[in-house]
Amino acid sequence: MSLTARSGKPARGGSADLPGPAGQEPFAPLPLVVAGGAAGAAAAVFSYLALVVIALAAWMLDPSASQEWTQMLEVASGAWLAGLGAAPTVAGITLTLLPLGFALIPLLAVIGAARWASDASAVARRGEAVAVALALGVSFAVVAAVIASMSRTLAIAPPRAALIAGLGATLIAAFVVLRRAGLLSLDALPADVRDGAAAAGAALLSLIAVASTMLIVAIVGNFEEMTSLLVQLDAGPSGLLLLAALSLGYLPSAVMWSLAYLLGPGVTVSVGTVVSPYAETTSAALPGFPLLAALPGQPPMGAMLLPLFGVAAGAIAGLLLRRRGQVGLRGCLVSGGAAVATGAVLAVAAWLASGSLGDASLQGLGPSALPIALAGTVLTAIGAVAVTAWPARRSDG
Repeated sequence: MSLTARSGKPARGGSADLPGPAGQEPFAPLPLVVAGGAAGAAAAVFSYLALVVIALAAWMLDPSASQEWTQMLEVASGAWLAGLGAAPTVAGITLTLLPLGFALIPLLAVIGAARWASDASAVARRGEAVAVALALGVSFAVVAAVIASMSRTLAIAPPRAALIAGLGATLIAAFVVLRRAGLLSLDALPADVRDGAAAAGAALLSLIAVASTMLIVAIVGNFEEMTSLLVQLDAGPSGLLLLAALSLGYLPSAVMWSLAYLLGPGVTVSVGTVVSPYAETTSAALPGFPLLAALPGQPPMGAMLLPLFGVAAGAIAGLLLRRRGQVGLRGCLVSGGAAVATGAVLAVAAWLASGSLGDASLQGLGPSALPIALAGTVLTAIGAVAVTAWPARRSDG
C-alpha cells in the first residue's frame, strides 16, 4: 500500500474522487502522509500559540518588568511541554508535579486534527488509519522537539519531548481516525465487558462530581485566605494572570487530590505530613500557591464518613448494571470487574497528580497510587455488589 497516493483505489463511495456539491469538482483525497503530517503540525503549533498568547498578554500588562518577552515565550513553552508530561527544570530543581490542565489544549487540537485528517484523506482501511496517525504523531513530535530545543533553561531534552509528545499524539489520533472512519466499534466487545466499562465510567463520573463539589466548597470557604496570599505575593497584573492560568492548569490535579481525600487515603503535602479525614494536619512548608490554601487544616465534622461516597458511587454503577440485566452471580462478577477497572483508572490518575515541587521537603507530593486504587476498588465493589447481588424477580434466563 502506498502511503502517499491512492493508486486508483476506490474511496468509500466507490470512486477515487469523492463527489462534491453540484457544480463543483469531485473531492480528491489528500495523500495519507500529507494529511496526517499537516494535521499534526497544525495541532502542535496552534495549541502552543494559545499558551503563547496568554504569556505575551501577561508581559504586555507589565512591559516595564524585568522579564523580557523572550522569557515569557519560554514560560509558554514550559507550560506546553509540562502539559504533555515533560518535566521542566527550574533553578536546578526538576518539577514533576505537572499542570495537567495544560494538556487539554493539545488534546483537543489533536482530536480535531485527527478528525480532519481522516476526512481529508478518505481513510477506508485500518492500515490507512495507522499511516495517518503515525504521520500526525511524527509531525507533532517534531514541533515538540523544536519547542524543547528553544527552551534551553528548562533542561527538557528534545528527544524526550519528541518521544512523549509523539507517542501520545499517535495513540490518540489512531483511536480518533479509526472511530471516524467507522473501523472501530465498541459493539464488537462482549456484552459483559461493555456493561462493566459503562459501570466503571458511571462510578468514576460520580466520584469526580463529588470531589469537584468538595473542591469548590473548600475554595469558597478559604477564599479570604487565598486572597490574602495573593496580596502577600504582590505579583502585579502580569503575575496575577500567570497565577490564574497556572491555577487552571493544576485544577485536574486538585480534583484528584480532593478525590483522594474523599476516599480516605488522603494526600501527602510535605515529607511526613498527610492530609486525610483520619489525620490531624500539622503545619507544612508549602509553596505560596493560592490553590494550596484550599487544603483543610483539620478534618471537618463527619469527615470519617466521606468514604461512603465511594460506596454510593459503586451503588450507582450497580444500578446501571441492574438495568442492563446484570444481576445475581453474573452481576456480582461484572460489578467486581467494574470496581477493578475503576481502581486502575484512579491509580493512573493519582500517579499523574503526584510529584515534586522543590527540595527534599517537597518531594512525593500528592496521592499515592496503590492506596487510592485499593480504596476505590473496595468501596465501589461494596456498593455495586450490594445492588446487583439480589436476583431479579423474574428468572434471569
